[in-house]
Amino acid sequence: MCLPAARPRLADLTGLVLSFTCLIHCLALPLILLLAPALSRWIALPEGVHAAILLLALPAAVIAMKGGWRRHRRTMPAICAAAGLGLLALGLSAHEGWIAVTDPEAADRLLTSAGALTLAAAHLANWRWRHRAREHRLRP
Repeated sequence: MCLPAARPRLADLTGLVLSFTCLIHCLALPLILLLAPALSRWIALPEGVHAAILLLALPAAVIAMKGGWRRHRRTMPAICAAAGLGLLALGLSAHEGWIAVTDPEAADRLLTSAGALTLAAAHLANWRWRHRAREHRLRP
């Protein structure tokens, strides 16, 4: 059972896991595919992975940032989360060919990696400031 105070923590944790999953997918998978071309048939992920990660990351970020703001009243994590989600959306757009870029694969990898790192940083900052706000409330 999720208590109301635990939901933002769970959302931050979910956001971190999704951000790092995205980063691993964007950086490690191409390296694995380059090193082991024979395995690419079994390692390839479905085309919808980018959209699925973005659709999972969006509500996790909203819930986490809203809950964090209630505790620490800092807007920086939410601004960073919005920037990270925007970069992920641009990466998806490059991957799908919705925006004109010279090298869609490189643009997708660069934008998605930057978005995942930005979003992970936002979740870490939100987590840290929420924890500090809780410590200050517990002190006599």
